[in-house]
Amino acid sequence: KLSAGELRQLCCQVGLLPAVLGEASEPLDVGREARLVTPAQRVALTVRDGGCAFPGCDVPATRCEAHHIVPWWRGGRTDLPNLVLLCRRHHGLIEPARYGARDQWEVRMARDGLPEFVPPARYGGDRRPMRNRRVIENTG
Repeated sequence: KLSAGELRQLCCQVGLLPAVLGEASEPLDVGREARLVTPAQRVALTVRDGGCAFPGCDVPATRCEAHHIVPWWRGGRTDLPNLVLLCRRHHGLIEPARYGARDQWEVRMARDGLPEFVPPARYGGDRRPMRNRRVIENTG
C-alpha cells in the first residue's frame, strides 16, 4: 500500500503528471499547467470558502477572485490547497510584493485544509491566525 506522497514521487520519477479529479472527472489540481482556475475549481472554492474568506468579510463568491497563496510568479501551483477566494479589496491586502517585502496580512492553509489569515506585525500582539466566521460555521 502506497501513501499519496509516495505515489506522487513515483509519478515524478516516470514523468507522469498527477491530477486530482472532481466528481465528474474535472481536474481540481492542475499544477503549473494553467494559471487561471478551472470552472470545477471555482465550484470547489465556492463550496469551501463560501465567498471572500477574509475574516469579517461577507462578499459573495460571485464577486470574488481566486488568489494563489504562493504566487504564480513565485512558482505557485493552481491547486485547491494553494487557492483562496478573496474580494478585490482583500485581494489587494493579501497580494505579496513582487519586489521587496512589506508588512501585510498573510494567508495560509491550516492543517484542516481551510484558509486562515495572519495579521501584519504592525498590529502588535501574537499575530494569531484568524478565520472568516462563515468558514468556521460551514465546517462545524
